[in-house]
Amino acid sequence: MYLQVTLTPAEGKRIIGRAIAEMDVVQNALKNGTIIIATSTTTAYVFEELLGKEVKDKGMFTAGVVTAKGCCVTDPEGRYGHQVIQKGKVSEMKTPDLPKVLAGMGPEDVFVKGANAIDPFGQAGILLGGAGGGTIGHSWGYVTANGITAIIAAGLEKLVPISLADAAIKTGIRTVDRSLGMAVGMMVVQGNIVTEMEALNLLTGVEAIPIGGGGIHGAEGSKIFVLDGEEENIKAAYNLVCSVKGEPALETKVLRCDLCGAKCDYSTKK
Repeated sequence: MYLQVTLTPAEGKRIIGRAIAEMDVVQNALKNGTIIIATSTTTAYVFEELLGKEVKDKGMFTAGVVTAKGCCVTDPEGRYGHQVIQKGKVSEMKTPDLPKVLAGMGPEDVFVKGANAIDPFGQAGILLGGAGGGTIGHSWGYVTANGITAIIAAGLEKLVPISLADAAIKTGIRTVDRSLGMAVGMMVVQGNIVTEMEALNLLTGVEAIPIGGGGIHGAEGSKIFVLDGEEENIKAAYNLVCSVKGEPALETKVLRCDLCGAKCDYSTKK
């Protein structure tokens, strides 16, 4: 049986968050270990679905953000920190303090991170604007050295058609000569990448086949899927998609240009 659906980026994030929250490795770490949910818009949904707590302004569950003008810094006022869950108890943590927790984590523990790009080869790209590479710069050495389970939450709107390993060498704050928006570098990482495709399969058992993307009038960044499965799986997928329809688009607040020291052409424009 086949079902055609369209998911906006926000609807896709909701489904991805729900699927990651239900993964066995995540549920085990919730009860017995440690989960770090690093800030990003998609991981805000993971936090909500995992703990049943509302993140009132998910657009502020970020440190850096991409707006219509370009890459930018989230306004520190009202910004959320990373969420650390240790045997069900939640605390908030700033980036420089993450190594204190990561150093004691292992394969039964989970590090959840969003991404700015994914490619067809199982790689994820994370843009770097903060000192020392920001969140991922402070964390990834511990994640890989200790074998911590890494889950990358990223909708298919982030899919790029080339190898990110090739793209990353063209990036860098000091590599680009000019930038409309904050100049950034990129770190390429690997982990358990969960897009709408994996999420729909995890939650309902269907195969999600992307057949189109984009749109207008609120559908910008959307993806169109044909879902393939047995009748009961398709019914479950239909109900799931209907349950997330109308998920609000995200908004954010960025740091004023005159207060930002990033390499960016906007800061010099009158």
